[in-house]
Amino acid sequence: MMEFTGERFVPQLSGDIKYEHLHRYAISLDFVEGRSVLDIASGEGYGSALLAKRAGSVVGVDIDSASIDYARSHYGEIPNLKFLVGSCSAIPITDASIDVVVSFETIEHHDQHEEMMQEIKRVLKPDGILILSSPNRLVYSDEPKQANPFHVKELYYEELVDLLKRYFQQMRLYGQKLAVSSWMMSIESSQVETIKAYSGDVSNIVNSVDALPAPMYFVAICSDRAVKEPLASLYLDMSDDLWKRLSSDRHSNQIELSHLRHEFNHLQHQFNQIQHDRNHLQHRFNQLQYDRSQLQDEFSQTQHNLNQLQHDRNHSQHQFDQLQHTLNQAQHQLQECVQVQQNYQNKLQHADAVIQAMESSKFWKLRQFWMRVKALWK
Repeated sequence: MMEFTGERFVPQLSGDIKYEHLHRYAISLDFVEGRSVLDIASGEGYGSALLAKRAGSVVGVDIDSASIDYARSHYGEIPNLKFLVGSCSAIPITDASIDVVVSFETIEHHDQHEEMMQEIKRVLKPDGILILSSPNRLVYSDEPKQANPFHVKELYYEELVDLLKRYFQQMRLYGQKLAVSSWMMSIESSQVETIKAYSGDVSNIVNSVDALPAPMYFVAICSDRAVKEPLASLYLDMSDDLWKRLSSDRHSNQIELSHLRHEFNHLQHQFNQIQHDRNHLQHRFNQLQYDRSQLQDEFSQTQHNLNQLQHDRNHSQHQFDQLQHTLNQAQHQLQECVQVQQNYQNKLQHADAVIQAMESSKFWKLRQFWMRVKALWK
């Protein structure tokens, strides 16, 4: 199976996207009986294969070569069907060779709308028909306030009508949307091709359906000749039971909700633990903040003491320098005293030597004798 990219429909899908795409091809079957058909943006190829069951010939064209290779390998056995690589602004088809062109959910994927219309007119026969669908930008994007990343240029109602009227003389525009309904049909095999449609409320029920309000998609049938108006239609998937699907979805949602609750409780527990850890960290932070403040005060006091000690040191250094200077002066004076003392010592020694010399001389001895004689006379 071709992988679903998120935008291009593939047959294994179910639900809304399936009904929307198959319904468009279903209404086209009434226009292609025995005719030559071009399916622009044929994708996986299922739609072209459906048209080939009624048409004389069908050509599916897509810009994606991988999709064309896939379509050729899966639908290549259908004799009146072929697939070509090409774009909507350069269709590889000869002029005036196609009776019906179908192009579903293509125009919003590019901004070459004029070129696309010119190419479609080129390949269509003079009485050819174009069946085209386009999302209603107002309902599809504006109102839900969301953008489809695969879409390049969506159109409003007025823009689509103006574009198509410039290239075709006749146009019928229809709306398409999913809606809730109640079905009442035979439980036995039936070939009924028409159904009655009812609408209304508790005050009145009528056998008619008013114009479709706020369609999600526009479906246009265009030609230069008169176009037959198809009956209002709906697509019913007999294999799908809405109630069962909703019940199954409800059961799945309940399981998912249970899982989500379990995950929520787990996350709540983690949150509480984180909150507890945060409170613990906050307490620790506050304690550290207080300790930091205390240390800051101690640091400031120590800095003050250091500054005071530095001041005292500078003062002591000054006193030391003064004492050192005084000591140096005293040392100098001491040296001078020692020098003087040494001089006196030398003189004293010299005097002693002189006295000793004198005492040992004859004069000194006579003087001593004289002094004794003098003493006797007295």
